[in-house]
Amino acid sequence: MKIRIRDIVSGGLRIDHTVKAQEIDLVEEEFIDPDSALRVVADLQKVNNFVLAKIRVTFVAENHCARCLERLSRETQMDLEIDFEFDPGEEWLDLGSRVREELLMGVLPRALCREDCKGLCQGCGVDLNTEPCECKAPHKAGQDNKE
Repeated sequence: MKIRIRDIVSGGLRIDHTVKAQEIDLVEEEFIDPDSALRVVADLQKVNNFVLAKIRVTFVAENHCARCLERLSRETQMDLEIDFEFDPGEEWLDLGSRVREELLMGVLPRALCREDCKGLCQGCGVDLNTEPCECKAPHKAGQDNKE
């Protein structure tokens, strides 16, 4: 997702672009399907040799609950503020690579299916949200199985 620097006029430039995860090299990341789309809305301002970008990225994050391992799929929004320095004569700004970096650093690796998730029994592995445990392992709902 390259932006021509000269297209950023004195009033700024707003882009609203949909890009596939694979187009910005998010192919092997577990938190997103490489065929899914990300919506990138960015307001860009040029100040001297810098481009200041306020960006909102909307995508469907895929994860597993940290307690019960249930598969999660949720729409997620990330707001980013990125400064790009460029040399005079540079023609293009690679917004996609920086969005990728920020997503990799900012996506939370742990998530819960719900706040009161009871998790898995540490003794027999049963999902305590869906069925009672009959083993002798001590557990208190959501206590022994905390993140």
